[in-house]
Amino acid sequence: MFIQLFAIGLLFHTLLSLFIPYEHATSVPIIAILFCISLFILLKLKINSQLLQILLIAGLNGYILYIIIDTPYYIHIMLFVFPLIVASLYHSITASLILLPITIMEILFLFFTYFDQFKKTIEFVDLYVVLLIVILISVTAIFHSLLVRKTWSNLEEQQISLERALDSKEGYLHMFFENAKDGIAVFDLDARIIEVNPAFELLYGWSREECIGNRVPLVPPENSEAAKDRMKKILSGESFYSFETKDMKKDGTFFDAQLTLSPIFNKCGDMVAMSVITRDISYRKEAEKLIIQAEKLKLAGEIAAGVAHEIRNPMTVISGFIQMMNEDNNHPYQSYTKLIESELERINLIISEFLILAKPHVTTIKEFDLEKIIQDVVLLYTPELNMRGILLTESWNASNVVVAGEQNQIKQVFINIVKNAVEALEKEGSLHISSKLENDGFIGIHIRDNGPGMTKEVQKQIFEPFFTTKTTGTGLGMMISQKIIQEHGGKIMINSRLNNGTLVSILLPYKSPKKSASSI
Repeated sequence: MFIQLFAIGLLFHTLLSLFIPYEHATSVPIIAILFCISLFILLKLKINSQLLQILLIAGLNGYILYIIIDTPYYIHIMLFVFPLIVASLYHSITASLILLPITIMEILFLFFTYFDQFKKTIEFVDLYVVLLIVILISVTAIFHSLLVRKTWSNLEEQQISLERALDSKEGYLHMFFENAKDGIAVFDLDARIIEVNPAFELLYGWSREECIGNRVPLVPPENSEAAKDRMKKILSGESFYSFETKDMKKDGTFFDAQLTLSPIFNKCGDMVAMSVITRDISYRKEAEKLIIQAEKLKLAGEIAAGVAHEIRNPMTVISGFIQMMNEDNNHPYQSYTKLIESELERINLIISEFLILAKPHVTTIKEFDLEKIIQDVVLLYTPELNMRGILLTESWNASNVVVAGEQNQIKQVFINIVKNAVEALEKEGSLHISSKLENDGFIGIHIRDNGPGMTKEVQKQIFEPFFTTKTTGTGLGMMISQKIIQEHGGKIMINSRLNNGTLVSILLPYKSPKKSASSI
């Protein structure tokens, strides 16, 4: 700014000298114009600002000195104040302290050198007044510089402190956003994503680049209307805390999610965005299911203990007398007693299954060949498969695998699964049994049929106690099978679609390829 003012002053002085002649005219030296051009060049080169300030102040002072020497008119002495004011405005104490004695010496020099010319236009006492004014203005400028510099320094410290506090706050908020384990997303009022954190990318499978500025499908299609209703409520200022629902990942799979949805307001109270915090609660839901299942097993076990002792004893007496009556071919109610005997056998089966539920964890652990157990089950059902015209195929990709556990219980599980498959198949159906070594030390046994399959509702309830789709079933077989597999550290899974058959997968931890069977 001062360089520009210097240039404008030179131009103005030049025009006055050329077009407006007056008594005390002063010529403009070429060196002043060259010096001004040099300052502009140095400014463009971005040299040290303090050096440029010193050069500018020195140039102003020299130019004023030249004017007074060229035209020794007393009023020109007042121009020495301008460089001092410039130095004070630069808040340069060093430049002011150096410039003040130089200016005083210059004024004294001019007084003694051009005294005879000055006294023609001014009283002698006025010269000292002028000198005093210059000194007072200079001292005032210096103190002004000190005060302003101190004030400015305090303001800079306060600004730095505020910036550090702001940077610290923003830094903590950024670290919280980036390192939060819950997925966080910020949406604009048109439901487009503004920002997401890494946990959101990991949870939903969408990258940040895919999300920013776009509407990403995060809810299952069947829940889209409910999601739109929630969005409208948020836009009206409502919030949702720990709301549980189903959300959808990029690959189309669903997961149990706990959402916190909130509007975001600015300082004026206007809504500017919406936030969604997502927590994956699939593990918690699964744990809740396991707890409920354990409670059901416990209840069934308690019932089994009571039923076994309270019913089996009188049942033994009744069964004995019915058998005696059936041995007499001449009694008139043999058809009824035969029916009673068959029903007693079904009741005894139910009691036996109750007793399996009532048993504690596996106590007798032995290593056995899993393939041999399954082959025994296949051999047991081969006559029925042939009679029904069911095609059985086998694929053993994991032969001679040893499993530790109670082999009779494992055998009972496969009897239940194969029995259900056979009963579900119509004539000329197919049944395929295969084995495969899975990850994490598990062997998988997969039993697939091409029967009528099951609905999703049936699959959800298949491990519930007393749930059955058969007219003669007890509803305990699958529950018992699940209990046995879980006690052996394994998993049982069912994948079925209506009219597309059923696949039952059983995973069991295996020891090693069998070399010799031994008890432990």
